[in-house]
Amino acid sequence: MNQPPQNSPHNAALAAAHRRPAWRLPAGVAPGTWEYTRQDSIASGYQDFLAQTPLIGLDTRLTLRELPPPTADRTTRVVDLGCGDGRTLRSLWAAGYDVLGVDLSEPMLGRVVGGEHGEAFQNRLIRANLVELGCIADASVDHAVCLFSTIGMIRGRNFRQQFIRHVARMVRPGGTFILHVHNRNSAWRDRPSSRAWFESAWASLRQKNHEIGDRVYAYRGLADMFLHTYSLAELRQDLLRSGWRIDKIIPLAPNSDAELIRPNWLPGLRAGGFFSIAKRP
Repeated sequence: MNQPPQNSPHNAALAAAHRRPAWRLPAGVAPGTWEYTRQDSIASGYQDFLAQTPLIGLDTRLTLRELPPPTADRTTRVVDLGCGDGRTLRSLWAAGYDVLGVDLSEPMLGRVVGGEHGEAFQNRLIRANLVELGCIADASVDHAVCLFSTIGMIRGRNFRQQFIRHVARMVRPGGTFILHVHNRNSAWRDRPSSRAWFESAWASLRQKNHEIGDRVYAYRGLADMFLHTYSLAELRQDLLRSGWRIDKIIPLAPNSDAELIRPNWLPGLRAGGFFSIAKRP
């Protein structure tokens, strides 16, 4: 499993005194995630981090394979929710789609504008919290993608479901929603991950706001980055309860560098993550 990622030395840690109080954080945003969205150093080093991640490349190939093809006049619009520095936006644009990028991080959105096709993207970006997407009109996009376990950065199952309902509202009937999550039950493959699984399960029994699958870990100078990892059952439930029809779920290999071999054999335990393809009724 590629996330939670390994921590690396970095000088971007912020003093606790400069952190926003918890009661002032946006809905579904954990303290570490809020700091993540504000740091230029995270955005500037993002490409180097991605270069070490096997999932990158595979998720783009699967996205382009599973999305319905674009029209010849570039009117098929895909919204990338949690677009980061624009790596998927660029691939979609090159394939002939119109795009809309949404991210809470202003430094990341700055990287989109400053990169390849940046001039075209300048008026196709929205800075917004994924839980609060009322700024995007109903049935205004054809398809949606949310990759690299971005949904796992939303704290609280109620807020993650609220996000998925927003996507259902925004996507036109018949549209596709592609969502990637990490599999928490793949933790049994090694001792550190299995220990983290038990710690999360125990914390979910003792702490009111902790859910099984929640992880808090050190990441690129941040002491408390948050990520929620999914079970296969939870992924299915959240999609179905939020207005989607599941077309298929593609289990990924343990390192998320390929599709899982023999995908029908215990995918809930063997897969490193899941790539879900859902349709808007």
